[in-house]
Amino acid sequence: MNRLLLNPILFSLLFVTAIFSQQNTAGKNKLRLQNGIYAQLNTNKGTIVLKLDYKHVPMTVANFVGLAEGTIKNDALPLGKPYFNGSVWHRVVPGFVIQSGMPAVKDTLEGPGYEFPNEIFPGLSYNKTGILGMANAGPNTNGSQFFITLSDYPHLDGRYTIFGVVVEGMDIINKIVQGDTIKSVIITRIGEKANDFKVTDESFKKMVDDAKEKVKIDNEKRMSDEIQALKTIMPNAAETASGIKYIIEKEGTDNKPYDGSILTVKYKGKFLLGTKEFASTKSDGKPDIIESPEAFEYIVGKTKINPALDEILVDMKKGEKRKIIALSKDAYGEDVVLGKRSDGKKYVVIPPNTSLVYEIEILR
Repeated sequence: MNRLLLNPILFSLLFVTAIFSQQNTAGKNKLRLQNGIYAQLNTNKGTIVLKLDYKHVPMTVANFVGLAEGTIKNDALPLGKPYFNGSVWHRVVPGFVIQSGMPAVKDTLEGPGYEFPNEIFPGLSYNKTGILGMANAGPNTNGSQFFITLSDYPHLDGRYTIFGVVVEGMDIINKIVQGDTIKSVIITRIGEKANDFKVTDESFKKMVDDAKEKVKIDNEKRMSDEIQALKTIMPNAAETASGIKYIIEKEGTDNKPYDGSILTVKYKGKFLLGTKEFASTKSDGKPDIIESPEAFEYIVGKTKINPALDEILVDMKKGEKRKIIALSKDAYGEDVVLGKRSDGKKYVVIPPNTSLVYEIEILR
């Protein structure tokens, strides 16, 4: 038997009214929605309400809203068809995240058929539970998949765009298991500015094109700044066959290592551009923010850190100290590197395309 569906506008008004009136008999946990854009995720376990940060990350919110309302062209569903309806929570990691956003279609599409750049706003952080972020396959590869954090994970900062926060339904989120579904997503706008935030295919594409151009300009400026920095930091440096610049600050003794040699190494590092510093840790030489570098074992031919360090270490002798410059292609390239900490202190985050300066020493 078919049931009459509520008009979407009426449904939205009823949703807002219901949320505004929510409070328990003790007068606690009263939820009052301020002006803004909200997404109501109706799941098979219950309702989750998200506040979308359209002021700080308008492109990312436009993508989510446009897909939810069917106003953005994509390869999965025809224009006008709500994208997220029927989506599965395909990844659930207890204590970490729940993730969804793949289209509910029969083929193997995992996204909308387009990608757009990261939109990182410095004031936003994954430092609490219930943060809404974009999943990606690397820098600037955002599509439609999103996640909600189940705890605080500030080491995700700078890697994944934050575009909202949970305002109601954490109890529902904690009940979600892999395979649960999003029945529908309702977008609600409150206030004049929020109501003016309309998403069309043309307006979204304009945002994406502008963002891609900014990424290009930023990369060109970074490369230009690095060339200038190289001229001033190590103007008389020697150079390996692959182009890694180095200065021997202290000569070593004995022979150079061979395949299988076990070296005890430590290093200090900093960004070629900027002032951020880091040092080696005992954990396979992974970088982190610590007061002094920790020694670690490096097995020639087995241990891998990055191309620059791997090449330089096999050319050094016992007791030798070198200062080197690892351009981004010889450092970590397009990857994002996180430090390894167990003491709860701040992690180091080395963003993609970051050139590094190292001071390396082989102890034995």
